[in-house]
This record gives sequence, C-alpha cells and structure tokens, in this order.
Amino acid sequence: MTDDHTNRAVNPHETATPPPSTFDAQWGPRAYSEAEFAAAIERSDVLSESELTQFFTCAGGRTRVADILLRSRLNAGVPVADTDPDRIDAQLPPALTPVVDGVSRESAALFLLTLFAWTSRITSVAVDLVHAAYVAAEVTDTANATAEDLTSFLIDEGLLTISTGPDEVFAVPALIRMLVRRNTAIDPRLAGKNPREALGAAAADTFGRQRADERSGLVEVVDVAVETRNWHILERAWARRSVNVFLDASTAVEAYLSVPEDVLATNPILTLARSAARRIDSTRLRLRTDDGPTLLAATDFDSIVVPELHGLLREEAALPLSADEVAVVTTLEARTHRLNRENRLALEILKAGRDRLRHLGLSHPGPTLMLQSELNLEHGRNLIVAGRFPEAMSMLQRVVQFAEIYTPNSPHPLLPGLVETALAGMGHGHGSEMDRNLDRAREAASRFGMEALPDEHTALCIELMRSLDRLDLAAAEQIVSALDTALPTEHLGPIPDIVRSLHYVFQGRASHAAKLLTESMQVGFLPMTEAQSTRFSGILNIASSVLVAAGETKALQNLGDRMNPQSPGYSIVKARQALVFGQHDVLWSATGQALAGDQGPRLKSSAMALRADILHHEGRADEALETFVHVLDYCSITSSVLAITQLTRGARLAFVHESAKHPMWDAVARSFGPGKVAAGELRRRLLDLPETSQAVPDFQTDLTPTEQSLLFAIDSSKSIAQIAREFGVVSGTLKNRLSALYRKLGVRSRAEAVAYAHRAQHR
Repeated sequence: MTDDHTNRAVNPHETATPPPSTFDAQWGPRAYSEAEFAAAIERSDVLSESELTQFFTCAGGRTRVADILLRSRLNAGVPVADTDPDRIDAQLPPALTPVVDGVSRESAALFLLTLFAWTSRITSVAVDLVHAAYVAAEVTDTANATAEDLTSFLIDEGLLTISTGPDEVFAVPALIRMLVRRNTAIDPRLAGKNPREALGAAAADTFGRQRADERSGLVEVVDVAVETRNWHILERAWARRSVNVFLDASTAVEAYLSVPEDVLATNPILTLARSAARRIDSTRLRLRTDDGPTLLAATDFDSIVVPELHGLLREEAALPLSADEVAVVTTLEARTHRLNRENRLALEILKAGRDRLRHLGLSHPGPTLMLQSELNLEHGRNLIVAGRFPEAMSMLQRVVQFAEIYTPNSPHPLLPGLVETALAGMGHGHGSEMDRNLDRAREAASRFGMEALPDEHTALCIELMRSLDRLDLAAAEQIVSALDTALPTEHLGPIPDIVRSLHYVFQGRASHAAKLLTESMQVGFLPMTEAQSTRFSGILNIASSVLVAAGETKALQNLGDRMNPQSPGYSIVKARQALVFGQHDVLWSATGQALAGDQGPRLKSSAMALRADILHHEGRADEALETFVHVLDYCSITSSVLAITQLTRGARLAFVHESAKHPMWDAVARSFGPGKVAAGELRRRLLDLPETSQAVPDFQTDLTPTEQSLLFAIDSSKSIAQIAREFGVVSGTLKNRLSALYRKLGVRSRAEAVAYAHRAQHR
C-alpha cells in the first residue's frame, strides 16, 4: 500500500461542483459537512447534535441513505439513535442495495468497496489483502484503473474514510458497509470471482507466500474468514499452522469456535481445530490471561481426542478423505489408542493411514508439511511406547528438522519434537542427547516468551532422571518440587513414579520407594510383566533395583515369576534374583542375554554391573575390577552412573577406591557436558550414597528357581493347601517338596525356613 492513499483530501470544499457519479444516484449526493447534511435531510430537526453526527458518519455523508433510514425509524417508532445492526439492516430498503453490473470504472470501484467492506478492520495489511483479492478476481475495467487508483477514487467519494482507530488506516461507513455486503451476484463480464471467492483466494495465497519467520497478515486473514463465512480459509490456516494459529491471530480462538455445526460434520480438520480452540479457551478462563505464549504452554493439546472421527479411515466409500484429512484422522485415532494404552492398535492405524496416503497417488496433493509433521510426532510417541527407541528418535528428528526449517519462530512442533526426542533418548540411554534436546527446547521456549514448555511435566521427569544420572540430589529435590505443581502428562505412564522411587532410594528411603511402586496405579507390575515392549525393560530395570534396595526380595521373586521369558525385561530381573541367591551361572546367562540384545546401553551397563557385583562377592577381585571398568565404559556412553548405584555398597566402595585413577572416570564426567560435574565429585557422590542394594549373595545354598518360589510362598499366612493349589499339586506332594527344601537349608520347620530367608535378605 502506498502512502498517497492516506494523503487524499476527504473534504476538499472545492469551488467547482464535481460531476454526479453512480454512487450519487444510488445513495444520494455527498454532503461534505454536517451543516450541508442537515439541510439535505427532511427530518433533521428531530436529531440531536450527537445523533446528527452519528448519522453523518455512518452514512459517509450520503444524504439519501440517511434520509430513508431516518424516515423508516420514525414511521416504525424506533428510536433514531438505535444501534442494533439487525434492525438497521431491515430498515434499509432493497432499493439502496447497489448492483455490481456492467463493465465500468464505477462498477470496478464498487467491487473493490465490497472487498473492503468484508474486512472487519482495514489495517495496512488488510489493504494489501484486499488489493490482492481484487487482482485475484480478474476485474475488467474500461479505464484500466489499478486497485490503488480505485482506492483513491473511493476516498474521494467519501466511501472509504481515513480512520482514527489504532492500527487502522481506512474505514467503510457503517451503513455503506451493510449495503455493499448484500452484493452476492456479480456481473460475470466484470469479474471472474465474487468478492468472497476473491478474498478466499488472496488469503490462501497469503499463506502460500508467507515466509517461515513471518506472522503478519494472519489476523486479517482469520477475520476475513469469519466475516465472509469462508471456513475453507480457517481450514487452510490450521493445516499450515496448527496450534500456532492461536499465537498468529488473537482472534483465532473465537474464529474456530464460530464454525457452524453443519460445516464441522463433514470437516475433520475444522473439528480438530474447534476442539483445540475449546481447550485453549478453557485454559484462558482458568488462568485469566490472554497472553498467547502462556496459554499455549499451559494447554494440553496432546490429549485431545475426537471420538466422532474414530473409524473414518475404514469408511472411504462413505466419506472420501483428502490427504490433509487422512493425516488428521490418522493422528487422532492413533492418539486415542495410545492414551488407552493400546499401542499395537495405534501402530496399526498409523500404518493404515500412511498406506492410505500412498494410495492417493500423484493425482492428489499430499498433506501439508505441518500435518505430516504432526503425524510423525504421533508416530514417534507410539514408537517410544513400543520401546522402539532408535526408530522413534529418527522419526522425531524429522519433526525437529521440519520445525527448524519451516517454522523456526513458532513453538509447534519444535518444542514437543525436542522433548519427545529427549524422552526417546532416555529410553535408549543416550544421556548427552537428552541434555542437548532439552536445553534446545528450554532456549527456544524462552525465545517464544514461554516460562514453561508445553509438556513441562515430561521435561521435568527427564530432567529429574538426568539429575539422578549424575547424582545431583540438590537439583533433583528442586525438580521434584516443580513436578508436584506441573500439569500431569497422561502418556508417560509409570515413568514419573519410577523416577521418583529412584530418588527416594538415593535419599536413603528405599522402603518408601518400594511402597510407592507397589501401590502406584500407574506402575502396575502385573501389566508390565506381560508387556513385549523394550520400553518396559528399562522401567523394570529401575523398578527391580528399587525392590532390591528395599530388601523386598519376595516382591522381586513374584515379579520374576509373573514374567514371560520372552519379555525384554525378563533377563535383568532374573539376573537380580540370581545375585540374591549367589547363582553365578544363572546370573551370567541372564546378563549375557541383556548384553547381546538391542535394548540400549543403559540396560547393558546394569547387566555388566551385576556381573562385577557377583565377581566381587566371590572374591575374584581382578576380574571384578576389570568388569567394573567395562561398566565405566558404558556409563560414559549413557552419560549416567545409574549402573554403579545399583551395586551393593561394599562392592561400590571397593570399585570406586580401586579405580579412582582410571581415565574412564574423566570420560564419564565429560559425558555430562562442560562444567556439569568433575570426576572427583562423581566419585564422592557415589561414596556418600547410602546402601542401594540389599542383595548380598548367599553362596551357601544354591536353590533352584522352583525352590526359591516355594521359599517365598511359605513366607505368608497362606495354608499348605492354598500354596499347593498355587503350585498345581496336592498337599502331600507339596509337603514332600518342603521337607526336601528344609533339609537343603538345614532347618526343621516352616518358621525356621522363613527366618533363614529373612537372614539371607539382610546378610
């Protein structure tokens, strides 16, 4: 827009009488002053000074419009100062409605005026949008006038006035705005599109041409969509910007909430957008703030599910879907299954959705990059749940790359992509990658004006784990306090309680930690023992170490007995059981399975630590120290000393002292990043740590797994008959087995056997 638009004279008071125009014939001559206006209106005597000013301004000085409206009000007994828009519109007769007919300069100007009338606020950006719409409409003008020329013409005619409002440059007089908005039929000789179609094309082009780091013009685009009821504009806005649109346009929440139900019934994208608008509107009411970054960070968009869209992927014949709609429906349905802990179904839906996108072929445009990225984000989250961490990290890195290239100045999907990538790193044991991704997320959030991340709870859980990885208990205490006030995240499952329990162990509160795990609704040992997810192997690694730290070897035995031997976490649980009973061969075999598997370096470091522990207790000092150096090697890879904390205290103290000068300690310290912790400080923290493993091996009696289970079973109030039923034998057979167990332990009764087991736990 050029500056000469605003430099035109609105009231020239020229001596020469301008020639009458089409507008004069339609709406009456233009009065340049209120005095002229009052003289030209038949019943101006009934108007007060303020009412006269109101009529003059709203009519743009057009006397016929004002005169007809005033007489209509007086005849109907309506107050002359009435401002109800519906009554005003009803009192303006059809004769005042302009007809965009023929090919002329005035018709082209009227078309342009209609475009201006459909914008709620005519800012400089809105002027550019209107001019672009005029070009998109391919208007034919005999005088070959440009949109800029016609804008000046409308100013001269008083139909476009200089605005005094903030940010606004022009305004269309209110009554003229109502009249030109009635235009629905446009002479096809004049323009190829009607005003609403032209504005829609210009708005879509605005999104297409907009740079990644630019948000200007989106407020005007959203406002035009609502004013023209062109819901396709809002659909495109969501497809390209997703939740960022709530930052881009302050009116976006109201815009999406205003979409009619009949439109939503056939539009999955707007259905999702409306759900998101409701969610952020609820946050706005709860927090009593309109600050966009604060609202975006505090709103849980990830838990949005839309049940009415469930199953649409299987209804292609009933409801053909575009690529954008397939991406949205797939994302939502996979999310629903994930939140319901139906990970297998979620991954099946993701595969079906991607197959559907491929089948659309080259004849259909693919989904927008934003919707593809959101699909990848949901896919990555489900891969994390499935424990397929390398795949998850690869998928999530694609999300981050998209965000850094195409939406670098917008929080979504950059922030959730970085946080989820860090979570995948936590599962696989890439500690330094976790730190880097979280640091980048925090820095980006600060740049966006956010005091917290959108998924602050997940970020805090990861940061708590990282503080425990380097035994920074002071930092851990602060993070735990922050976790208590953060909005919980549903998709984390047992992770928060698992990490908290580890913190309790390091504080010397192992019994409290075990109580938390056994009573937690989120942990649920029985479902975990049946899970085929590698993710749960890491969780079970920590959970089983917490049970050992609390001396809950019976609970550990029950956990192992319930597990499927094919479960990824089975080997580490069985290895810990073997350590308790001094079963070298069993431990070596179980840890061998963990070391040969693909469950990540974090689990392998724990397996190697169990080997070092049993070698230490067997008195094989050289082999034990050599194995411990391998543990340090894994610790430098995972950027974590968690495996060392799982050693019995005696073994831990011995290894730390004997290996103090080994260069691997410096490598472990460097893995945490510059200035985080020195090697000497790491060793000090390990030496100061309380007992974290009550599993002192019992080499006196080598019990079979069945005998171990039987020993734990009699440590209860159950009768012999009840225990026999659990073992699937008759009471007589069970008594014979107990007699053999008593002889092996050197005891004579059930009570002595239970006492022996208790002594072994605390030896």
